Amino acid sequence: MKRMQSKEDIIKDQYMKTLTCFLQDSTLYDCLSINNQVTVIDQSFSLFDVFNVFIDTHIDEVLFWNPDVAYYDGVFTQTDLIRIILKCYQNILNGVPNVWGNSKIQVQPIMEEEDEDRTTPVHQKQLIGQEQINKLLIDLKTISVRDWFNSYGESLHQSSLVQADMADNLNDAMKKILKQGVTRIVVIDTESRIIVGILQQKDILAFLVKGFSQYFHLQLSLKSHKVEVPHQNNQQSEQHELEINYFSDSILLLNDKLPYDTNVYDVFYKLIYVFKRNAIPIVDQNNKFLGLIDRRDFQFILKYQVFDMLNRPAIDLLNFIKIEKKKFAGFSICNKELFHMKQTLKEVVENLLLSSRGSLVCLNENQEPIATLQMSDLFKICLDDIELE
Repeated sequence: MKRMQSKEDIIKDQYMKTLTCFLQDSTLYDCLSINNQVTVIDQSFSLFDVFNVFIDTHIDEVLFWNPDVAYYDGVFTQTDLIRIILKCYQNILNGVPNVWGNSKIQVQPIMEEEDEDRTTPVHQKQLIGQEQINKLLIDLKTISVRDWFNSYGESLHQSSLVQADMADNLNDAMKKILKQGVTRIVVIDTESRIIVGILQQKDILAFLVKGFSQYFHLQLSLKSHKVEVPHQNNQQSEQHELEINYFSDSILLLNDKLPYDTNVYDVFYKLIYVFKRNAIPIVDQNNKFLGLIDRRDFQFILKYQVFDMLNRPAIDLLNFIKIEKKKFAGFSICNKELFHMKQTLKEVVENLLLSSRGSLVCLNENQEPIATLQMSDLFKICLDDIELE
């Protein structure tokens, strides 16, 4: 016997139909804003200069410019930034050069293999002193982006340029993002074929929050069609009132956390190579939530050049971040960090967009983290049923 659809099932079915129509009626041009402007750097920039671009402009990625072909040559993200610093830091501790030059007698330094399937990062056995920090800074200021990648036999195309035309509809672009497993798409002008912007998942979610409800009500008024829920009050049947609890099976799988005394180096290592998440909850000895550490927080280490922080416990970085955040008036009022299962999908997306870390955490009655959400999770939830063929 076929199971009778619940109210939530009916709402989701109608939500997916209306969402697909909305995406098909919208183009990438509609979604672009001034915040989607492209930041471009030359491969001859030093690593230090590249890092300062991230710090000064508060961006998530830059494009490389390749003068040999007079075109863009790959995307450099915050994740790449962290990987390089972790590798440089490890090299300095082990006393090996960060790049190997053109001299034939110079050997390639033995590097730790950064296998993404590795479950245990390298733990630091010694403290980094001021002399080592000075050596690290000198290397960062003298090693170019090109030299770095050439030295380790890596391609500058470490992040593929997934592209779409500005006139393409959002539905086709979303298929491309989900199928390629990327978090951003490069938008190309229809006529000039010049890159006009980069759309991230958060940009698309923000566009949905802004336009989807209006589109939904417009469709209702045009078609005089509402979601009918037999024998139930229909006042909660509007699509944007679907509770996030409806998706709890997948959300509650995202419950990774780290203890407060975890080495900061290990925190960022695990974020990138083990959990592959943007943020991780930090808990005390009683498993109670202390705060989130995000990949963007790594920029505090770079900005103030406190590289010794990498060998200190996570609670020290959390306290350092809180002190810095207090310098910004109204931050604690505007910033969102928590969500709960009774909130609607629309509310959670809105709060996620207001989060400075691009992540939210759900706590139980004992203040223990039971789930985390980031942009890619909500993106998949909102668009999970889009056909990829």
